[in-house]
Amino acid sequence: MSQSPNTKRGTGLRSNDEWIVDLIWAMFKAAGYLLWLAILFPAISVPAFISLAVMMCYGIGAGMLTAIGLGAGYGFWAALDPQSFESWIAQPSRQRFQMWWRYTRTWETVCALNGLTARHQDRTLVPLVRSIWIGTHTDVIDLRVVTGQSVADWQKRTRELAAAWRAADQLTIRPTAPGEVRITITRYDFLAQPIRLPRPALSANVDLLAVPVGITDSRQWWRVPVLGHHLLIAGATGAGKGSVLWSLIAALGPCIKTGQVRLCVIDPKGGMELGAGAALFSAFSHDATDTTLDVLRKLVTVMHARANRLRGHTRLHTPTPSEPLFVVIIDEIAALTAYVTDRKIRTEIEHLLGLLLSQGRAVGISVVAAIQDPSKDTLPVRQLFTVRIGLRLTEASQTAMVLGQGARDAGAECDLIADTTPGVGYVMIDGTAQPQRVRAFHVTDANITDLTTRFSPPRAHRNGTEHSLDDAGPDRSNR
Repeated sequence: MSQSPNTKRGTGLRSNDEWIVDLIWAMFKAAGYLLWLAILFPAISVPAFISLAVMMCYGIGAGMLTAIGLGAGYGFWAALDPQSFESWIAQPSRQRFQMWWRYTRTWETVCALNGLTARHQDRTLVPLVRSIWIGTHTDVIDLRVVTGQSVADWQKRTRELAAAWRAADQLTIRPTAPGEVRITITRYDFLAQPIRLPRPALSANVDLLAVPVGITDSRQWWRVPVLGHHLLIAGATGAGKGSVLWSLIAALGPCIKTGQVRLCVIDPKGGMELGAGAALFSAFSHDATDTTLDVLRKLVTVMHARANRLRGHTRLHTPTPSEPLFVVIIDEIAALTAYVTDRKIRTEIEHLLGLLLSQGRAVGISVVAAIQDPSKDTLPVRQLFTVRIGLRLTEASQTAMVLGQGARDAGAECDLIADTTPGVGYVMIDGTAQPQRVRAFHVTDANITDLTTRFSPPRAHRNGTEHSLDDAGPDRSNR
């Protein structure tokens, strides 16, 4: 059927009208986009508008001269005071551009491809970006999730979002308020290289509630509480458990020197890891036999005596040289709880450790234990440790055993830590909801020799477990 001329003419008019409407709409969009850019980059847009206004009023030549003059003024500013130019002009412009280039321009697309948008009737609901902060090595995005989503929905897409936003090292997702999430994108890993152990000063004042043993991924000191806490360090062979233990010993050096802290060390692997520091220890056992049992028995005796003396007076023991904090360091605790062949000895060791872990914190006895396999079979008392450190582990399930499933969902993937970064791990402290990525100091044999030379405790507190433990145990006023 052929169309009449009027019909063809009407179709052509409609096509022309649609084309004109599209053109006008595109012009409005372009104008709005330019206005948005002008607001975002006032350091560039204001000189441009001034030059354009001069050109419209006085001609092209005057406008060009104005633009050149303003550009030269910016150049002189940058040359004479580069710090203020960077702070007022260059840095805000650069950050605004990076914000748009990295995130804003592809935000809806990235969310849609990762299943983080939602459809409601004919609308596509997109998570609302509340703020974006661009740092030198770290970017932070605060956003409000779509109704019906949870933090877990975002945490499940951590790897995909890290790939989409070119996160060189790590991306973490944490809740900040109901329905709001903070995404931290790390573009440079400060923990990739070993961190030299700082030489502790002889007269340093050590805060036993915040002992520095390394740094965090935000370039802050990594501090662990020792007084009133037990520490569990889990990691595969070569993961850096020794680095954490020696960093802790080094930080406690000034207190060891004065006698405020006494180390009771059990290294059941023959003393190969910790034996070099024997001069620092008040008690040292390198096997899982009677010597270890004797140390644990005396510690339990001290614990009971202190509890009887302090009951009703304080809830937490205050260490002094005469009433020290005992730090019990056990390298590979599974050698005591799972691998001892003598069932009677193993049962007594488990009983004594259970007493120390359940009752020792308040009276000034802290247990620091390292282990390779943190399963319930090898360490049935693992839940009694209030500070848990997960280094490189071999299985994802082990990460959940040490830090909890919630920590792994939040980005603490110990099973994905590279074997080239010993000492890198994640720490969880009871009462906190988010894991912290950390790295312990790198401790060399020369560092250990220096520590033993400078911080050996008074002779009365070492070379003999009987005296070193007994003189801080039961109430001496009754002797």
